[in-house]
Amino acid sequence: MTGNHHFSLSALALAALFAVAANCQAADADIYREYYPRVAIDPSRGVAGAGTADFGATLQYWQDEQSLEQKKQWIGDLEHEWKLNWKFLDLDRSDDMHPGYLALDKGEKLFKLWAKREPSFRTCLGEGKTDLKGLAATYPKYDPKLKKIMTVESRVEHCAQTALWEDFKQGSPANNLLSLYFKSLSAKEPIKVDTGSEEIMASYRRGEKLFYAKVGQYNFSCASCHTATGLLGQRFRGQVPTSPFADAAHFPTYRTALGDIESLQQRFMRCNLQARTKALPPGNPAYTDLEVFYTVLSNDYPVSVPSAR
Repeated sequence: MTGNHHFSLSALALAALFAVAANCQAADADIYREYYPRVAIDPSRGVAGAGTADFGATLQYWQDEQSLEQKKQWIGDLEHEWKLNWKFLDLDRSDDMHPGYLALDKGEKLFKLWAKREPSFRTCLGEGKTDLKGLAATYPKYDPKLKKIMTVESRVEHCAQTALWEDFKQGSPANNLLSLYFKSLSAKEPIKVDTGSEEIMASYRRGEKLFYAKVGQYNFSCASCHTATGLLGQRFRGQVPTSPFADAAHFPTYRTALGDIESLQQRFMRCNLQARTKALPPGNPAYTDLEVFYTVLSNDYPVSVPSAR
């Protein structure tokens, strides 16, 4: 009798536990998520969307080198400099050398070293071809063989693992240097992410949702800083947030604050930390979706590496 009574109590406790778990799952499905007010963006317009979306419409000032030259008097002017989206830092001028060029030299030497030891490393990066010029401008892209979205950094990581048996994780110094060199082979080529791909556009929509989702202790979203209704163009913690349009063009970039190369997903990670929310590791699917979103907004803008910020 005592044993049966004990069994009955255990069964009731277990049933109650499942009921609580079921209620929690139902509650999780209905969790309210606060979003920053959205702006209508047409992803098919790429960087041109900056001219019509409510992001300050600053494209006219930085859409090409000629436009930047016409407004070069704004450089150093705290009131207007942000309108150039910091693109003047990417101009290829002999008097404007920065450590990003030194990092590029290191990346080139590292690439040639590994490609000489194992030629399949080059063909892996080239998706079966040896000519890598212009290829990085098409990333991120969906790889049907791997059945996932690949970024420049994840391609480098994959090829290092499969061809070199080396673990060059995304965000590591070796990956950043190799990615910088790989992307430099597409310098001045217009970014061409395939918006006709179902997988890419599904990723874009997920990334767009993440861009507007409020998270962390400060209840911030990416949009809180980088849209016209937010802190765009305003001095905030010693910095002036700018439009996300064409931002992906200059990554990986040399960050003067870090004294090192930083990938776009590492930038996401540091932004998360500044917003007092959990940072994810580079290569996390959420960051990949966010990178797709940013890079689609950079379509048609030329790859601008090496760069410094």
